[in-house]
Amino acid sequence: MITEHYLQCLKELENNPNIEMGKYSDTNYYHCEPPLQRSLERNKLKLREGNYIISDVDLEIFNLSAIVLNWHSKLSLRDVVLKGGFVFNGITDALLFPTDDFKNKTNIKGDEDYSEKLGWFHRLPMGVDDSMRGCFIKKEGSFPPPIAFCNAGADWYTRLDLDYYKYMELLFQNYGFKGWQYFYMDIVKEIPNLDEVLDDMRVAVKTLPLLFPDKDWSYHKQRYEEVLEQLK
Repeated sequence: MITEHYLQCLKELENNPNIEMGKYSDTNYYHCEPPLQRSLERNKLKLREGNYIISDVDLEIFNLSAIVLNWHSKLSLRDVVLKGGFVFNGITDALLFPTDDFKNKTNIKGDEDYSEKLGWFHRLPMGVDDSMRGCFIKKEGSFPPPIAFCNAGADWYTRLDLDYYKYMELLFQNYGFKGWQYFYMDIVKEIPNLDEVLDDMRVAVKTLPLLFPDKDWSYHKQRYEEVLEQLK
């Protein structure tokens, strides 16, 4: 199912005359291909040894591992350029490899500190904002574990009320535009770069209906207006 969502997203990006793809990277790879069965079994074994249980159906996520895609709007809108894209980390790397990428990052919800348990599975491309990342909150057991969104450039993160599969579905429905996650999380005054967050939302709400006129973006407009009202 993830593969189908990605391929539909790719098709719509490639067919949009107001979008340019690939500007921000010398290396771009759009093909969604299943790895060799031997490689899948090896990764499944590694996860099992790390006490993560992943089903054969879940192995579809490895189809995305090599994808590097970036895009930007060519619409002439003053002071507004919407960008997006996605890069994916290998699931075994995200769950099993130690990292200090998120050390000392602050949980804006103020509850449990997950910073040393985070492992990124998706980020924006370099040239767009590669500090904005979807992360697993590492927790042994059945895949997928809980997830979080981290804005590493601004030193904060928050646990999401979405599961991994819903996150991926929304990622492709939103074409991975910069800041799409903000429309599906609580926006609170404690966010260090709140002005930047609100500006990303503003740019998206202004541009999306013009860039993708055949889609319904009323949710995003309503959510943005709700956030502004709540922050008064």
